[in-house]
Amino acid sequence: MKPLMREPRTWISLAILTVIALHAVPLLSYQGYRQTRWPILVWAMYAKSYPPGPVETERRHLVGITRTARRVEITPWLAGVPLPAMGKKFVRPLLQGDSTRATELFHRLNQNRPDPVVEIRVEQERYAVSDTGLVVDTMPVVSYHTAPLTPR
Repeated sequence: MKPLMREPRTWISLAILTVIALHAVPLLSYQGYRQTRWPILVWAMYAKSYPPGPVETERRHLVGITRTARRVEITPWLAGVPLPAMGKKFVRPLLQGDSTRATELFHRLNQNRPDPVVEIRVEQERYAVSDTGLVVDTMPVVSYHTAPLTPR
């Protein structure tokens, strides 16, 4: 008869029980919203999904105004960037006051356009859901104007 701890099933069972027991580490040593103590749990799996209070989100739109006062929604396709890059490349920098990004966007939009875009606007709405209902706030518009085009 073999000793009890030399059977492979016993070692496998102990390994499984150890991994299951280690899942208690994040619960016993709560680090806050971003749990990082257990290497597998870089996300907040055992933390609260949202801090207490209303849930807030923002919706942002890039809008172009042409020389003839026509409103054009600026899509990633028009800007020539993929959807995930639109916010990082244009929306966030424009909200932070980066006029070089506005100049780049004007150049991209007006390359082959008979009615050029002369104003770019970043419009935002903030939505908050709480126990009392939905609250929608319209944030101030951030706008950029192009230099006037002179005929050659």
